[in-house]
Amino acid sequence: MGRGPAVEISLAAIKHNYELVRVLTGNRRVVATVKADAYGHGAVEAALMLEKLGVYCLGVAYGSEAVELRRCGINKTPILVYFDNIDAADIVKYDLTPIVYGAGTADSLSDAALRQNHRIDIHVDIDTGMGRVGFLYDREIDAIKAISRLRGVRVTGFMSHFSEADLKDRSFAALQSERFLRVREELSGIFKDAIWHMANSAAVMTYPASHLDAVRPGLILYGSDSLQPGCPRSETAAFRPAMAVKARLLHIRRVPAGRSISYGRTFVTERESVVGVVGTGYADGYPRSLSNKAHVLINGQYAPVIGRICMDVTMVDLTDCHGAKENGEAVLIGRQGDKEITASELAEWAGTISYEILISLGRVNSRVSCIS
Repeated sequence: MGRGPAVEISLAAIKHNYELVRVLTGNRRVVATVKADAYGHGAVEAALMLEKLGVYCLGVAYGSEAVELRRCGINKTPILVYFDNIDAADIVKYDLTPIVYGAGTADSLSDAALRQNHRIDIHVDIDTGMGRVGFLYDREIDAIKAISRLRGVRVTGFMSHFSEADLKDRSFAALQSERFLRVREELSGIFKDAIWHMANSAAVMTYPASHLDAVRPGLILYGSDSLQPGCPRSETAAFRPAMAVKARLLHIRRVPAGRSISYGRTFVTERESVVGVVGTGYADGYPRSLSNKAHVLINGQYAPVIGRICMDVTMVDLTDCHGAKENGEAVLIGRQGDKEITASELAEWAGTISYEILISLGRVNSRVSCIS
């Protein structure tokens, strides 16, 4: 038996979420982001299913992620590599599409491709305000035009990335979109067959004007979102969480009032209490910052986390939980009975984002994928 929690992944939920993206975007082409092991959900399993569904393209951060997908049977679907400077030989061997965000990279890729008697498809990143990578929308248009003269590369797409499409205030997202559209107007006559994509998960849900030729969802494929309070939400956006995380209740004991629990004595019982020890800790990706803030589900009831979360175990207050038993199930994320704990709730308690919660719990622990 492995240590820590078990992670259950519903491929049926990912399928539902993908199909909902298609509905929300008027059947736009989908670049499905499966980087970081599909946000902890299992990149290979998710990608194999998405390929069967006819996804237009898959997106990863690094070449090693793309190579793993190719070696595991993703043979037909194009794979975009967002950040890595990949060797041209690997690009050709594994049929990858790198994102180019500088003139020097485009030149070197073209030269390397020509030495192999090949032409490499690329997408070009436009920095409209993210400030991370990309050709500057207002200063490097001539450098982008020059790529059209390189014989070893072919531009098949352009992309940009929103920095705050998940906020109630849409003004900067609108400005970024406007900048991207101005660039498209200037370049579309040169790159006539290229597709243009900008909409991330938040924009898929809230900003139809940004859907363009294709959309690039990540988080919502796995049933979560990052929308801030007040951000407009589509009433039809019923995405289903694809991850459930469950641990065992290792031990139960009764302690009197006035007893401290765990390191630092940050929790002291105010009454005679029933304390449970759950088999998960920060070594398993359950954030220590959840100490004295989170809840787990036990026997269909909320049990507060008490005291500091340890490396290997977490204590919970079972005083008001009826029917809890040793070796019973404790749900960290997911549904039990008529109650549910979501990754977004866990992230709010931890002072982080749901991306980090899903990736941390999904990648560290034993994971089982199921269809239902």
